[in-house]
Amino acid sequence: MTTSPDEDPTAASPSVTGPHTVRLALDGDLDYDTCGELLRRVRLALDERADVEDLRLDCRELGVVDSMGLSTLLQIHRSACRDGIGFHLDNIGPALKRLLELTGTYDYLVSPQRTAAPADE
Repeated sequence: MTTSPDEDPTAASPSVTGPHTVRLALDGDLDYDTCGELLRRVRLALDERADVEDLRLDCRELGVVDSMGLSTLLQIHRSACRDGIGFHLDNIGPALKRLLELTGTYDYLVSPQRTAAPADE
């Protein structure tokens, strides 16, 4: 998630902030060029720990978020909820907050929620 194609389009490496929490610090822009890398990093971070109950995306250093970036956040949220993992956007800046409010996704993405994974039938 950077503005330059020469830079590594990544979110920071995941860090563990609690016994069941994974935190990813996002930096740079989240757009068409970088959203695939974020999805890959989130999936990798969650796959490495089977006991994850909360996923926290720290948006403090996040730059521009375009429609693909928003779609990616929604996809990560949906996937986390499907897996029974809490989803949190931390340190949302004014630009991201405005985007989320304009698109009607602020409450959806920011409200605390967790959907339990469906039971095996």
